Amino acid sequence: MSSNFIKATDVAKELGVYLKVVTSTKSFDNYNSFFNIFTEMDEPCRRIVVLTPYQELEEVNDEDPSKPINKYRIIDSNLWIEEYSLLHNPSKISLDDVKIPEEVYINFKNQIN
Repeated sequence: MSSNFIKATDVAKELGVYLKVVTSTKSFDNYNSFFNIFTEMDEPCRRIVVLTPYQELEEVNDEDPSKPINKYRIIDSNLWIEEYSLLHNPSKISLDDVKIPEEVYINFKNQIN
């Protein structure tokens, strides 16, 4: 990747998408022996900065929260950019400082159009 970076806030404005801090969750099945059933639960894992076409997006599914995210990967039309611990106050994340490589911007633009 080149060293040309674009502010994610500018990308959001230009493409009409949203730059958000969302919570990632890990879904897992839990066996309840009393009822002899499996129940699915969501366990919060971390906060992730994403560019998304979905205004109401608050959570994303995280396949393996023990590994760092694949930066700049598009998953379900959402571009994953940065990760933070759940202990990190989301109001302390400065979205104005988030940047993405120009190549990632071009790829994301082509994916959502």
